[in-house]
Amino acid sequence: MMISYHGLSCLSITAKPISGEVTLVTDPFDASVGIKPPKLSGDIVFSSQEGAEHGNTAEVAGSPFSIAMPGEYEVKGMMLDARVAPTKTNPKNMILRVAAGAMTLGFLGGLDRPLKDEEIELLEGVDMLVLPVGGNNVMTAKIAAETVRTIEPRIVIPVYMAEPGLKEALDPLSVFMTEMGPVPTEETTKYKMTKRQLPQEDMQLVLIKRS
Repeated sequence: MMISYHGLSCLSITAKPISGEVTLVTDPFDASVGIKPPKLSGDIVFSSQEGAEHGNTAEVAGSPFSIAMPGEYEVKGMMLDARVAPTKTNPKNMILRVAAGAMTLGFLGGLDRPLKDEEIELLEGVDMLVLPVGGNNVMTAKIAAETVRTIEPRIVIPVYMAEPGLKEALDPLSVFMTEMGPVPTEETTKYKMTKRQLPQEDMQLVLIKRS
């Protein structure tokens, strides 16, 4: 599985679940948020909620299969389970579990609160967890760190945090890092991981530079 980060909660996640590659794009944003949206192409696009920060799906090239409703989906061998996870401002917000080959990933997009029991059950055992950490309309760093400890993934990928040009007032990544305490950390521009390479004991924090 290969992951690129594009800002806010927008990612490109590429895997080879069967024979060929399949790319999932999450939460594409538009220029009104204050940073330039990348030119993206994918086979699948997932929007956790409508709006400028998460729902600019029309700009994703490649005629992707769009997931904007809860349900279980299979696209080119990638298995996706989207569930409604209401926030204080959006009763239709969704979270996502992804399975591609042997790898599993949880994506919390625009969630702004601790997980409920049924959401913990959905994410139980995921190898990788992508979650927002900047506060305001998404999880605070404290809630995000508590969520990580609840799910106990092998890999943690923080998203949706302060960055230059962004109009929304968010906490910087450093606040989440403080809440997490000492954790093995890797910084990269594009993250690649296989099941065999997953850390067996220590959880790892992966910081992906925006591209």
